[in-house]
Amino acid sequence: MPVITVNDVLKRAEEFEQMLADYYAGLSRRTTREGVRLLTQYMSRHRVRISQALGRFPHDSARRIRTTPLKYAPQAADCRCFEKVVLPPNPGAAQVLDAAVAFDECLIRLYRHVLRQPVTEEVKMLFESLVRSEERDEIELKKIKAMDYF
Repeated sequence: MPVITVNDVLKRAEEFEQMLADYYAGLSRRTTREGVRLLTQYMSRHRVRISQALGRFPHDSARRIRTTPLKYAPQAADCRCFEKVVLPPNPGAAQVLDAAVAFDECLIRLYRHVLRQPVTEEVKMLFESLVRSEERDEIELKKIKAMDYF
């Protein structure tokens, strides 16, 4: 099994979050539904969790966390959520929210995979924080869907 660093995992997650931001921004430009447009504009801007979570650590600790080696199966770091979610050309808010929940679940699986490894307490704290953030987001998205706000 190859060895990678926490930084490799975080870079992959950051790339995934950027793909999400781009995806939602593109969806916002294409939709004719005002509620969906507002929802996707919000979702394209709110993903900055990794930098916020790392910002809670002193600089030296953050650097040490990023360089922590992990024994890691490469396929576990490969979130294929975009391939699993197919939205119609002009989706409704419920469809967009379902897709967002699926994306959050993908990141949660990625972060939990790291937590199953023998890691330092700092690394554990970082990834537990990321899991909690994604889980809170997932709950909020489900609440928005249940309220039929959009």
